[in-house]
Amino acid sequence: MPGSLRTSALAAAYYKFMQQYLLPRFYTWRLTPDRLTWIGLLISMTVPLGFWVHPFLGFILILFSGLADSLDGLMARHENRSSLWGAFLDSSLDRISDFFYLLGFWVLLGQHANLAWATVAVFVCALLTVLISYTKARAEGLGCDCPVGIMERGARVAFLLVWALVLTLLPGQRIINLWLGLALYGALCLVTVIQRVRYVRRQIEATMSGSGTTEDQQDCGI
Repeated sequence: MPGSLRTSALAAAYYKFMQQYLLPRFYTWRLTPDRLTWIGLLISMTVPLGFWVHPFLGFILILFSGLADSLDGLMARHENRSSLWGAFLDSSLDRISDFFYLLGFWVLLGQHANLAWATVAVFVCALLTVLISYTKARAEGLGCDCPVGIMERGARVAFLLVWALVLTLLPGQRIINLWLGLALYGALCLVTVIQRVRYVRRQIEATMSGSGTTEDQQDCGI
């Protein structure tokens, strides 16, 4: 996708750094891509506890979990070990990690705000996060392409890291930044869902008008 964080110069520099300086160390520890995927998940499950202790610890745990998630795919491609199972496992466990990341911010909100409203807001954001992934997976299952969306997973993790860092550096404004960050995250996720739904709908309509299939089939014709 043009303009995507994944295909940006910043991402290219990030992956180059990991390949040169981090990946060789993981080979010496005899880690495999699947093991890295599980390690990333296990680290993510400690994120809520990290935020309960201090926002900076939550930031560090999200960072390490994100690094493990990046390295598993990089290692698989570098060793020519990419597989359908690995892609499925990575994508499935990423959804669990997404939930625990947001749960960490819920812990902070529970310490500083009304717990009921914090719970509703965080679960709405969790729902939108799942919808971002589901809309793409469902589109690809129908044979459609879905290369759009400003809040793909890399962008979401980067957003959460910046948000956690702001909460760490500005403790006096923590409650304001918690709500502002949550509102912005939710809004950007909603925009991404709308972008993907509209993009896929245009593909389906274009395919049906070109092939003469009926709308009831709800298929991309591929």
